[in-house]
Amino acid sequence: MSSEYDEIIRRYFKDIVSRSGLSSEYVTATSSDAAATSGGIDFKVVPPEWFKLPSSEYAIARGKEVIMECTFRGARAHVFTSSPFRGSLKLSEVLKLRLESIAERAVFYGSLNAVMRYLGLIDKTIHCRRNEPIKCAEELVKVVLSEYGNVPTLLIGYQPAMAKALAGELRKLYVTDMNLENIGKEVRGVKVLDHTRNLELMEEVELVLATGSSVINSTLWAIYDRARELGRELVVYGVSAAGAAKVLGIKRYCMYGN
Repeated sequence: MSSEYDEIIRRYFKDIVSRSGLSSEYVTATSSDAAATSGGIDFKVVPPEWFKLPSSEYAIARGKEVIMECTFRGARAHVFTSSPFRGSLKLSEVLKLRLESIAERAVFYGSLNAVMRYLGLIDKTIHCRRNEPIKCAEELVKVVLSEYGNVPTLLIGYQPAMAKALAGELRKLYVTDMNLENIGKEVRGVKVLDHTRNLELMEEVELVLATGSSVINSTLWAIYDRARELGRELVVYGVSAAGAAKVLGIKRYCMYGN
């Protein structure tokens, strides 16, 4: 079942769709000019080769997850998912999804991001490419040190460049991930831990950097609640949670997204 936060976001989404007169628009998995010009949302999987990422460590490069691209009236948005959407729906049907599966959540939040991008409510919804993740990580270190200081930090989601850059500068860093292939890796002396320790580790830090894809796999809300309970600073990074972060007022970091 969806959470209370999913429902807050659903109500917001319904409202902007209704006020903008978009309720009758459709969602389709076909990559056709007709879909793009009629106002439907076109879904497709972006091939890993498009990103030209600097390392095979990235989840996209290994094919463990894919980027689903959603296009609405020329506005594009990317979301990470292990279950890309195939089929067609009306936008009004997207708003009725139960959000019980990753596939449903990817469609819902991808559609939200695309529509909000179209309406000018968010930006940086397209994943960066080539060496931009490395530059993004370098900039992240500067942001963390300047805005928060050299504080104990938890990086939720093993983003290789971010983990390496933060581990090289912070006195205390924890990194967690859901992928068993990443758990146990060491990055500059920092071991990647299991994501099941997220809430426990939040007690030991002042800053939490959470991957935006946590909104797709439905782990973000427990992190969000815990951060508020403990008074921890929460920042989501990347493209997947662009719309959700805007709706709930969560800080977001995405330096080189388009």
